[in-house]
Amino acid sequence: MSHALSEPSAVLIVEDEALVAMLMEDTLAGAGYRPVWSPDGRAAVPCSEHRAAPRAAVVDLRLADGLDGRRVIRRLREGRPAMPVVVVTGFDPQAPEADLRGLGGPTVRLGKPFDCDEFLGHLADLLDGRAVLATPRRRASDVLAVAAE
Repeated sequence: MSHALSEPSAVLIVEDEALVAMLMEDTLAGAGYRPVWSPDGRAAVPCSEHRAAPRAAVVDLRLADGLDGRRVIRRLREGRPAMPVVVVTGFDPQAPEADLRGLGGPTVRLGKPFDCDEFLGHLADLLDGRAVLATPRRRASDVLAVAAE
């Protein structure tokens, strides 16, 4: 499945695990996006306010700098309430730490480890206005993905 774009859209990646961020960058660049990586939440918000602001964001819920992903998303959406966000997390979808209510939308949750094609599909759906899955039902694959960590 191809998710290539005619114009490169910037996508902000807020991920503190360098290897995961590099995988996301490579996947996004290979699909025609222009990835912009921020290794922590505090640096992410200024990146999003730049005049060439990203069209979407990919945000990990647990970040090492103490600013969790939910707070990052809220801050990103202060200036752009409808900014599409793919949330990546190793938290079980039923865990309190994984609760995405109150963050606005469009938002899609993706469990770690994730499939790169699924990642690109969710992002394309968000950008095309087709995704509204802030809190999907628990699936066996979500449980298996978290257990694999």
